[in-house]
Amino acid sequence: DLTITTKTLTVTAEAKTKVYDSNDPVLTYTYSGLKTGDSITGSLDRATGENVGTYAINQGTLSAGSNYTISFTTADLTITAKPLAITAAAKTKVYDSNDPALTYSSIGLKSGDSITGDLARATGENVGTYAINQGTLSAGSNYTITYNGADLTITTKTLTVTAEAKTKVY
Repeated sequence: DLTITTKTLTVTAEAKTKVYDSNDPVLTYTYSGLKTGDSITGSLDRATGENVGTYAINQGTLSAGSNYTISFTTADLTITAKPLAITAAAKTKVYDSNDPALTYSSIGLKSGDSITGDLARATGENVGTYAINQGTLSAGSNYTITYNGADLTITTKTLTVTAEAKTKVY
């Protein structure tokens, strides 16, 4: 009796990288052991998830037909942090008044994500310039923040002095 066995096809996934909130790259592979004229069909897939981290690239639906047994070597898709630019707005206040709200603008935040925390400023209440710092602002581990600071300027307070009229006998 003649026994025909399947041929082993070696397929190795190629590691890939993408930035959070971007499209997945095309998942590719290398292979050896495929007979001329035969072909591989289907596609790789990956473990689900969109946050920063490492996700396994799996065999998915790859097949070379019933004549082959696939020996598959996995790889990883690594999702890296997205750059997020935060720029503080310069503020001014008059000496002996309350601080204005410290505000900022941001570029690069994915719709649906949010920035938490508050800006902070260098301490001091006298006339002068005080740096506005990042404070506790965070967008979570899916972002790498580039912070552009600004200053809070405390200006002089207008003091009104009114002399009282007086009389004196000569």
